[in-house]
Amino acid sequence: MKKKIVCLLIFINTLLNAFSQNIEKIGNNETIKYISYEAAQGSYPTGMYVDEVTYEMTCYNPAEETYSNINLNNFNKNVVKDYSGNIPYLPSIRKIGNDFWGTGSSGISYIINGAYYKYIENVQSGISFILKKGSGYIVYYVDKNGIPGAVDTEGKIYTNKEAVEYLKQYDSDKYEESLLRAEELGLKELFGKAEVLVWGETYYSTNEKYNEYYGKYLYKFPELIQYDNNGLGYQFHQGFGAEHYLCCYKGKDCLFWVDDVTNQSSVISEILEKRYGHFTSSWYVGFGGNIYYYIAGEEYTEVFRIRRTWGDPDFYAMAINGYTEDDYGKYVNEVLTKLSKADLRLLRNTIFALYGVHFKSEDLAKHFDKQVWYTDEGKSSAEVTLPDHRQKLVEMIQKLEK
Repeated sequence: MKKKIVCLLIFINTLLNAFSQNIEKIGNNETIKYISYEAAQGSYPTGMYVDEVTYEMTCYNPAEETYSNINLNNFNKNVVKDYSGNIPYLPSIRKIGNDFWGTGSSGISYIINGAYYKYIENVQSGISFILKKGSGYIVYYVDKNGIPGAVDTEGKIYTNKEAVEYLKQYDSDKYEESLLRAEELGLKELFGKAEVLVWGETYYSTNEKYNEYYGKYLYKFPELIQYDNNGLGYQFHQGFGAEHYLCCYKGKDCLFWVDDVTNQSSVISEILEKRYGHFTSSWYVGFGGNIYYYIAGEEYTEVFRIRRTWGDPDFYAMAINGYTEDDYGKYVNEVLTKLSKADLRLLRNTIFALYGVHFKSEDLAKHFDKQVWYTDEGKSSAEVTLPDHRQKLVEMIQKLEK
């Protein structure tokens, strides 16, 4: 048993350190352009999200004051269509089902079925996580004092005690794991009183509270933190004349820090060369941890992506990314050879779960029903035509399973 634990630690450490965070430039587009803070009348709305299954990015067009959809598979063909629906004018945007959730320094706004819009104030640290609730969802956050809260798609706002009580109802096993984690962190009493938020391995709080607890600020800015489904926290910052960085934390541990996320941007190079001009940017973290961001200059925008290769392997991210013949492919090869047969089966079915496949196996149905990104559409795997990169991953897994 001891030998197995040592091998597992070596494997995880290898994955954490062997793969650098490759910044991939996806392409240019002339649709999204820079608009000044003054032109936006002091309240600059920005934001983007990516539907990773269809690979469609929706982002704000400040020059036209509209949102546009850009298909990233055909990015350089300028395949763009206007998005006519409402979307929160905030830096961090999540889309769950038909609903949009946005977070910024002022709080959380949400749009339900394209119509209902409301602010929850005093929330500065983004959305902590989202769970299913009936036919809808419940969104968790912490307020400016680190006290838990939640809001569901019926518009109900939960007190801290109601929010934590629902965690017990939602997944009693994971709640017990969270209770043990809170005890490890010395937060069991506060968690029991619903005065802190712990879910899985993660203690969700504000940057100020992290400073009090860990003795250091994890993020340079108190707001604009995004989390993936694993509880890893991300912060991205770009500003003209300021540093441009991206960081990722697991608890108090920094998994990576990229000092310059603009080094592939010709928009920035062009601005520096001319010694004038400005740019704006926005970013999005997918459920599995893939990172997407754009840089919009005065003439065109550029979109970048960083596929997840840090922390423990995330099956959702791997299912989204599939297999490609590049550095990411090397990462996939490393991960697949270390997975158990049970894990290979789960990863293979995660790919089909992206498309709403119905699972007859009780263990798979129970697992995917808990995933906020999954909707059972009653399909069979035979009805799904996978894109090449995901089909390739399925074939590789099947080969290993044999």
